[in-house]
Amino acid sequence: MPVDVVMPKLGLTMTEGLIVEWKKKEGDAVAKGEVLFVLETEKVTYDVEAPEDGVLGKILVQEQESVPVGAVVAYLLKAGEIASDIAGAAAHDSASQISTEATDTPKTPSISPQNDNSEQRVRATPLAKKYARENNVDISAVKGTGPGGRIVKEDVEKAQASQADKPAAAPAQASLPASSGTPAAAAPAGLPEGARLEKFTGMRRAIAANMLASKVQAAQAYMDNTCDASRIQEYRETLLSYVEKKAGVRVTITDILMKITAAAIREHPVINTRWTDDGVLFLPEVHMGMAMALDKGLIVPVIRNINSKSIAQVAKERVALIKKGKEGTFLPDDIRGGTFTFSALGMFGIEHFTAVINQPENAILAAAAIIDKPVVVSGEIVIRPMMNVSLTYDHRTIDGAEAGKFMMTLKSYIENPLFAL
Repeated sequence: MPVDVVMPKLGLTMTEGLIVEWKKKEGDAVAKGEVLFVLETEKVTYDVEAPEDGVLGKILVQEQESVPVGAVVAYLLKAGEIASDIAGAAAHDSASQISTEATDTPKTPSISPQNDNSEQRVRATPLAKKYARENNVDISAVKGTGPGGRIVKEDVEKAQASQADKPAAAPAQASLPASSGTPAAAAPAGLPEGARLEKFTGMRRAIAANMLASKVQAAQAYMDNTCDASRIQEYRETLLSYVEKKAGVRVTITDILMKITAAAIREHPVINTRWTDDGVLFLPEVHMGMAMALDKGLIVPVIRNINSKSIAQVAKERVALIKKGKEGTFLPDDIRGGTFTFSALGMFGIEHFTAVINQPENAILAAAAIIDKPVVVSGEIVIRPMMNVSLTYDHRTIDGAEAGKFMMTLKSYIENPLFAL
């Protein structure tokens, strides 16, 4: 029987994935371990490899189609099998699905006719349902061609095109309210000469949604301070050779700053909170998000339980996460569960910046470059390495006085790192 190629589950929290690109086409021979397709979930892309040697017999889920974890997305023909064998595999999968649903779903009283064809009862991918809603297509009347008769986006598009070709469909369209928001069928045109339109990636859409939600949902306020970084630089120099010899990594100012920030958060628990409809949720552990720029956008991998880890451990995790970012091998669990985010732009020489809160967290710290500046010390002008840190916080949860106390503690720890470490 042909081999099912399924949407894999990458971590405990993944529920569905988007197929970004098929690396093979129907009829191509594939070897076990070769990349079949690229999937995307939130901001993570992942190469899915062929489970066995064979021929890619049929692709069921097209590019830019989203399906649940475990759904069959293609069939792989083994040696000696032919295309007609796929029908038997599809029937087997459909029967297994029906059996599973019958076992897992409790029986309910008879359903009234008006609800029998509701969207909730239709077997369709989330993307197909979304497209149907946006384009006013009755999804209950669409014939599905996906696994087990599941409706995919392509089916809805075909139904929409067929509907548009029928004159009888005109009155129904005319009855739509002017505010229905039905998108125009024509593609964007009239671009200036030399301009190019780059389609949104799932990562860019996720970044846009998160940033907009942060601005809309949180009462963001800002507070910054300038700190003398002399001792933190000295502390790094002291640790550098020791940690490199013991752990094989070079400690950075960012490693020390993340540890210091986590120590300051421990002293001011309100910073490590989330706003909920029922009240303020205080979180027991600091899971430090580390803002990281990739070629196509921003991602925030997480160093969990950072207060319980040494600077060497933090440095090793940072290096490992950077490696995953460069190789594109993040898993969903690598970027979830953060309670506070640290963002550094010192490598670009930025003297001051503010950051947008990473929802659903309540605060984020921005650390700028360390720059030699003239300052007054004991009545004399001296040159010191100075660094600006800026806190963005949700004023619904964190009052200005509490933010100020945190920033005061943070400044004292930066200027005297041994107090925190």
